[in-house]
Amino acid sequence: MTMSPRERAPLATLGSLLRNPGQLLWPWRSLDLRRLWRVLLHSLIVGAMAGSVACLFFYALEWAEWLVTGELARFSAPRPGGELDVTPAHTQSGPTRWWLVALLPCLGGLVCGWLVESFAPEARGPGGDAYIDAVHNKKGLIRARVPPLKALASLVTISTGGSAGREGPVMQTCAGIGSLVSRFMKLNEQERRILVVAGAAAGTGAIFRTPLGAALYAVEVLYRDDFESDAIVPCILASVTGYSIFTAVFGQGHLFSTDAAYVFLPAALPLFAVMAIGLSIYALAFVTFKGFMQRQVFARLRLVPMWARPAFGGALVGLLGLLVPQALGTGYGWLQGAIDGADWLGERGYWLLWGLAGAKILATSFTIGSGGSGGEFGPSLVIGGLAGGGFGYLFHALAPTLVPQPGAFALVGMAAMFGGAAHVPISSLIMSCEMAGSYDLLVPLMLAEGITFVLCRRIAIFPKQVPGRAHSPAHRDEGFVDILEALRVRDVYSDGEQLMAVRPGDSLHTVMHAMSEAQHPGVIVAGDDGGVAGFISLDTLQGAITEEGLDGLLLAADVMHRTRDRDQVTLDDDLHHVLHAFLVTGMHVLPVIDTSGGGRREAGVVTQAAITRAYESALVSRMKSAAEDRRWANNPEEPVGPSGL
Repeated sequence: MTMSPRERAPLATLGSLLRNPGQLLWPWRSLDLRRLWRVLLHSLIVGAMAGSVACLFFYALEWAEWLVTGELARFSAPRPGGELDVTPAHTQSGPTRWWLVALLPCLGGLVCGWLVESFAPEARGPGGDAYIDAVHNKKGLIRARVPPLKALASLVTISTGGSAGREGPVMQTCAGIGSLVSRFMKLNEQERRILVVAGAAAGTGAIFRTPLGAALYAVEVLYRDDFESDAIVPCILASVTGYSIFTAVFGQGHLFSTDAAYVFLPAALPLFAVMAIGLSIYALAFVTFKGFMQRQVFARLRLVPMWARPAFGGALVGLLGLLVPQALGTGYGWLQGAIDGADWLGERGYWLLWGLAGAKILATSFTIGSGGSGGEFGPSLVIGGLAGGGFGYLFHALAPTLVPQPGAFALVGMAAMFGGAAHVPISSLIMSCEMAGSYDLLVPLMLAEGITFVLCRRIAIFPKQVPGRAHSPAHRDEGFVDILEALRVRDVYSDGEQLMAVRPGDSLHTVMHAMSEAQHPGVIVAGDDGGVAGFISLDTLQGAITEEGLDGLLLAADVMHRTRDRDQVTLDDDLHHVLHAFLVTGMHVLPVIDTSGGGRREAGVVTQAAITRAYESALVSRMKSAAEDRRWANNPEEPVGPSGL
């Protein structure tokens, strides 16, 4: 019996599968397993290291505060209710040593200032702005010494009573870890910036126990109206890893202890709107006063060296601490009291909370504005939470049935103020819910965040933020890579070679003779101080000697191209800078200056031919890499996995 083609088709398909069973796997080979492995590997490494560093920093800070302010000064601030206390009970009894409470911030500022100015000036001040600057303007490069110095300087600042947060130091420190890992693994600039962002997310998510909010915060805080979308997935993976390590050490929990549930009353939403307007005023006061202290006060202390200015700011914090002790340190415990309704609030606690929020603005401006090391995120949460709690207790006194839980206003306030002033409405909303362990307040949070975000459009806690990706130097030429900017002079220069040198008063006959004996087509004109006063290229010399009768009258100083700072070539310059120097000077070869050790000596020469060879080699390498990626993407049967890295 003859079978029709339609009837033979299933048998033919079955026979084909029996002859080649691998056809069953072809849909799965279309999955991007190679990229998944690469992203997982990088994110897990950075997340694990950042989570470990966050554990060490938290543990060290807890013990430092217990020893310095607790045991020595006999001053103990309350703790946030959700954190595990890793220190023992205080062994010393007796009255608080207020003279030491006032002195410690000054001493801490002195030590912090000396550490930072001596070893890593980029660790000065808040870490958030330094992290943003590294991503946008420094190609994700953070020096290896910055993470440990930032952590140490921040430990000293916060443990002695400085008003600063711990998220800024952890963010900059863990961002530095991402930079170090990328350099160790020899990743390109784009991957390095992504790992820097992932490191910041992992550290923040661990120290605050907010894995999702921190992942969004790290990509949102870079811009005023945008996200670093390329880094979202690595940030989530790294943040989950860092959070898991932190909770494995210190247990699962939330930063603040809260009520089991919060009642949502739509009629109370106008009150949250009123609170948001008031918080915008606090945000404006905080940003304005901090900037005033930083630029108009401490920056103008010409007679006070940079390393001593944090001590001056610490002295002001100490004096303020004598009047308002709640302004010292991180302040999370006092915010916990506003959430819980602590006994120290009294009957009219709203006046006290509003006053404490103002004192926290002063103390943070003194600490951060003078150059003390610490973050602005934590103090902003405390200021917003205290001020929001003040509104909550006022509304509770006026309408207790409408506002049965005034602590809810403190939780909403801490996110609303920072989210508006830092232009991070989404991540701060999620982080607030994670800190409280509840999404019951999501609707009032959304309302308050929207109001403060709109009202605070003209102010910014982080000046280094840019409007969007199009305004970031990191994305200046999206899709185009300047190969020359990625190459350095030290990789292509000729070590030990030197150009022939003449004096400014030498005649052109002398210059011609020197150039004829020179190995390269060009000479340098040596200055009286031993440096390079100018250059004479072969083209310049030929143009001068064509003028009949002038070659015997002109001197080297008459025809040389005088040296400017931008014409100097050092070992760390990129080849794009060198190419510009070639075009300006007319030279085909330039001396390379070694500035290491504080001196200036000629290390060798760099030629146009060397730049051409380096450019061609890098271009071929990039083309091969791009072709390999395209070939792998279009060939799902190509083996994938760790061997493909």
